[in-house]
Amino acid sequence: MNILQIANKAINPPDGGTLAILSLAKGYVENGHRVHLLNMVTHKHINKDHFIDDKYRNSLTIEGIKVNTKVSIIKALINLILSDKPYIAQRFISRQFKQKIHHLLQNQKFDFIQFEGLYALQYISSIQNVNTKIIYRPHNLEFLIWERNAVKSKNRFKKWYFKILSERLRKLEKSLLNTYDFIFPISTNDAVFFKQLGNKKPVWVVPFGIDINKINEYAHLSKGAKQINYIGALDWIPNQEGLLWFIDKCLDKIAQSIPDITLNIAGRNAPDWLTQKFNHPNINYIGEVGNAYEFMQTSGPIIVPLFSGSGMRVKIIEAMALKKAVIATKIAAEGIECTHEENILIHTKETFASEVIHLLENENLQTKIGENAYHFVTDHYDFIKIASEALNFIK
Repeated sequence: MNILQIANKAINPPDGGTLAILSLAKGYVENGHRVHLLNMVTHKHINKDHFIDDKYRNSLTIEGIKVNTKVSIIKALINLILSDKPYIAQRFISRQFKQKIHHLLQNQKFDFIQFEGLYALQYISSIQNVNTKIIYRPHNLEFLIWERNAVKSKNRFKKWYFKILSERLRKLEKSLLNTYDFIFPISTNDAVFFKQLGNKKPVWVVPFGIDINKINEYAHLSKGAKQINYIGALDWIPNQEGLLWFIDKCLDKIAQSIPDITLNIAGRNAPDWLTQKFNHPNINYIGEVGNAYEFMQTSGPIIVPLFSGSGMRVKIIEAMALKKAVIATKIAAEGIECTHEENILIHTKETFASEVIHLLENENLQTKIGENAYHFVTDHYDFIKIASEALNFIK
């Protein structure tokens, strides 16, 4: 089959969204099909050829169109006053991108077209008089992320604006329901949400998948140092909120029991106001890392303190595949069919710090959780199997 995959972000630098997009594209290729990935090159994401293994080059074409998605305060204010559409989605509307879709459809025949996420699905109206299947693969529910951000925000203006943004995103999400032939939510939780919103189309859950052979190059148990590790995009509000909560509410408690503890923080695009919060004797701020797998192999557990967001956390799947003991909040673990105290540790605000201490003082428990996590991921999140099952579902 010949598949057109449409996304609102290019593949580099890798984050949860780009990894989920590329993982499924490679999975389709591994199952013997051709993929044309059309994406947006922005100030945050670009395409890099060396990011693709040579074995995929003949069957995976990646084409980027430059789109200016930078936030403009003036445009945001005009949108707020004169429009009922979410500005965060409007930033991804581009005449050139729409024209490129038309050009591809005029010059190639595709067996199905897959839109990656809500912001890409806005272009479904560009698919006219084309006899092909349309797939929608939402990576999360965008309105739910901002609804949760509104609830958690302490700033009155942000709370008000996030609520408006959430309501507009919900309206957009509902307006595009059932415009596709199949929907591939990334988690079972999201599948339930879409049904509640009014989805009537066939559903198949298509999670993020791991390249087991590649991960095995890095997967090994590391012990010894008293360290806690965090990695995530530091310009994403839910990550900022969760990390600051951990620093403010947990780190000193942990340091009282383990004075030489170090919190290693890795992530890109941290604003200055956030990095100033890292001025703590037990914090080692690393910033953007070249290889996330190598960072995650640093000894000590990985923390994922998240209190808003939607979809599934790709970094948890990757960490589990790397035999890491992960301590997460309930929202962070949403969408992953993991088991508390077997292959992950899921804790509340009240118990998070004490569990980190317990885990740091018990290397055997770290080993047990890490080994179980590795087997869980290899059994359930193989990217080739995930792609094969998705293809079988739509045939």
